[in-house]
Amino acid sequence: MRRKCSVFAIAVFSLLGLSAVPAAAGTGDFAPPGCFAERYGILFGQGVSVSCFPGESYGYRVIAHCANGSAFWLVAGLPVPYGFGPAVAECAGVLFVPAQVVAYRVHEI
Repeated sequence: MRRKCSVFAIAVFSLLGLSAVPAAAGTGDFAPPGCFAERYGILFGQGVSVSCFPGESYGYRVIAHCANGSAFWLVAGLPVPYGFGPAVAECAGVLFVPAQVVAYRVHEI
């Protein structure tokens, strides 16, 4: 019984260690010209924050492509006027299946 418990504990710690990979270790996508993006970790997931210089329209928002296991979905951040802070989108998962930002894009509104 002790052996089973110790193997289970090691498996849980290994899974949590793999889900705590730095946000910069994701895919190699880049923000569009005039924008700065940063990925960050949240509890059981990952988020992306994008700040852009003034453009031709009213504002912008970030759309994150999320995945966990075999599930894929989109998360659209709230619209942000130029000059009023970053647009944020977060992919949330669960304990044993954390979500990650596979890619993201900036949509001008």
